[in-house]
Amino acid sequence: MHGIEDKIKQNLNAFNAEEPAEGHLQRFNERLDQYHAATQESWFERHNLFLKIAAATLIFLTVGTLILTDSFSWIRSLVSEQIVAAELPEEVKEVMQYYNVISDQKVEKIEELAVSEDEAQRVKALAMKELKSLEDARVELEKEYTKQPGNERIMNALLKNQQRKAEILDKIINVMNQVN
Repeated sequence: MHGIEDKIKQNLNAFNAEEPAEGHLQRFNERLDQYHAATQESWFERHNLFLKIAAATLIFLTVGTLILTDSFSWIRSLVSEQIVAAELPEEVKEVMQYYNVISDQKVEKIEELAVSEDEAQRVKALAMKELKSLEDARVELEKEYTKQPGNERIMNALLKNQQRKAEILDKIINVMNQVN
């Protein structure tokens, strides 16, 4: 080992003979900086997959919570209505649709009979309040029908409910005709 050290010491001038050119160290440092800048990833780039998984999990938890807390109850009711509608016999669907059309026409008639816009809004709000309880009852009956498909009593109750809507609107129209 001492032989190598001795040779290096004897030939030290040959090793230090050529100094690097002017600006060599500066160019070398610039290249090192460029290399490190190109290969250096930001925090977001290094944790990209983790962030995507966390965002997806957060979205699923939020939607699940909203659905469970009835924030999207209208979606659930729409889906349940579609399921119930698919299970109801065709004749019952047609009769219910008929009464829905009749009810819509009667609401329009109420609006026409109103003397002023304020009265129209007030009477319409009163009618909608009356119809809301019947609509809630219809939804409950449909839920029961999904539990007991083919039950004639529930089917008859659904139809009676639709008839009751038309009767309530008829009463409101009759009262408005008497007042006018």
